[in-house]
Amino acid sequence: MTLGYRLRQFWNSVTARPLSSSMLAEVAQVLDEPQLSLFRRMSPADQRHAYRVHRLLREAGQSDNALLSAALLHDVGKVTADLSVWDRTLAVLGETFAPRRVASWGDNDVHGWKRTFVVRKHHAVWGAQLAAESGASSEVVELIRRHQDPPPANSRGEDRLILLQWADGKS
Repeated sequence: MTLGYRLRQFWNSVTARPLSSSMLAEVAQVLDEPQLSLFRRMSPADQRHAYRVHRLLREAGQSDNALLSAALLHDVGKVTADLSVWDRTLAVLGETFAPRRVASWGDNDVHGWKRTFVVRKHHAVWGAQLAAESGASSEVVELIRRHQDPPPANSRGEDRLILLQWADGKS
């Protein structure tokens, strides 16, 4: 990720406002009530990011409901800890300057000063669990669980995951 991308990400987090009613109506066309309830638990910054991922996929001609649902919920695992913009910035800086250390910090308890690294490392698995508990399809759950995995070496049958990762990386 470039410095420009990270600066834009930081600015978007700092200035994030709740979604408009028309944006929420668009989200409600994709998610059913239990998943919409999960979406509403996310921070305004995470909601806006998820909405941008969803819009990028729509603009690219995607209409697969599992993919669009996963786009809207892929970061829902972050609701397990209230991370500030500064927490998120610390995680990005840590990954940039001390990736091995950050990887080991991610294996700690979610309570304490290392929690931002724990959330960053495990939010995909936690989000998949939350989505499953809300009744999301197995396809949605799997996309959420794998959205931060390294890109698959063999992309055969992985089109939705690759698309989700592409849109996530662009937003």
